[in-house]
Amino acid sequence: MLSVHYHCPVSVQIETIAIQQLPSLSDGVSLFASNEWAEVIGDRLQAYEVHSSGGERLATFLLFHSSKLGVDYTITSPFAPHIGLDLRLSAEKMESRQSLEKSIHRAIAELLNSRKDALLEISLSVDVVDSQAYTWSGQEVSPRHTYHIDLARSKEELLAAMSSERRKNIRKAENDGLTVERTQDTARFQRLIEKTVERQGISMDREIFECLLNDPILQDHRDLYLCHRDGQDLAASLVVHDKDQAYYLIGGYDDGAGHQGAGTLNLWNAMLDAKARGNRIFDLEGSMIPEVERYFRGFGGELKTYFSIKKKSLVGRIASKLKGKG
Repeated sequence: MLSVHYHCPVSVQIETIAIQQLPSLSDGVSLFASNEWAEVIGDRLQAYEVHSSGGERLATFLLFHSSKLGVDYTITSPFAPHIGLDLRLSAEKMESRQSLEKSIHRAIAELLNSRKDALLEISLSVDVVDSQAYTWSGQEVSPRHTYHIDLARSKEELLAAMSSERRKNIRKAENDGLTVERTQDTARFQRLIEKTVERQGISMDREIFECLLNDPILQDHRDLYLCHRDGQDLAASLVVHDKDQAYYLIGGYDDGAGHQGAGTLNLWNAMLDAKARGNRIFDLEGSMIPEVERYFRGFGGELKTYFSIKKKSLVGRIASKLKGKG
């Protein structure tokens, strides 16, 4: 257990907890903060609780601890956009709430420093606007971006908000006879993803990826989309969701027989499904690659900023250049 005491109104402590002690999706939390997500990812994902000196639970979050070639590292859960920080604060006064949140983030920053990992790289959710505690603790804080699609808009409004290029992608795909299906055929889906990963040299934890595709725990929170024509699969998209949001996690395509609109048609169908399901937001996850960022921007979402927290030793800087983290 890590105790943190400094010049803030509240002293907080962090301790590890069993994943069963995390909130459940039935409690309305983010998928990435839930015990269901933690169970699917596996035992390298550690759950933490932040509580007051009086024992009141203030927050929970998740960190992925592992090693590669003898180098220890701590990162956000693979395939998750953030560490699933679930705040449970009762303070109503703005100053009290902000001070308490700062205390929680300072405690997390101190926990990260105490681990002595060669490589640290985590992301906070877009709801976190104060990252000072991590800077004060000597960690590198960088802004990252994603796009949120507001699903409260009508189908016509969603289309109108897109760039002309994205609308053209959808029209051409439909006119060319492309079809999108939600599938349970994980083998077909996985073949397209694997081809894309190998072609682009992307690092992916395949063991966890297979769990995301097949674990029955996510049965009601996972959609696999395949776009095809004349019996040939052209594009694949994995979307997961909780009560509030849907999240695009990963996609792939067949570059040999591909169609420029296949992936776009997949995402358009996923957005309409999420809207019909009652999700409020469709999170495109964003990218730091300029061409990919431009592609996502074309869907007409609202730009959102979140923070990436990093710290690397000399060994970590070398290890981060090695292909893969899993």
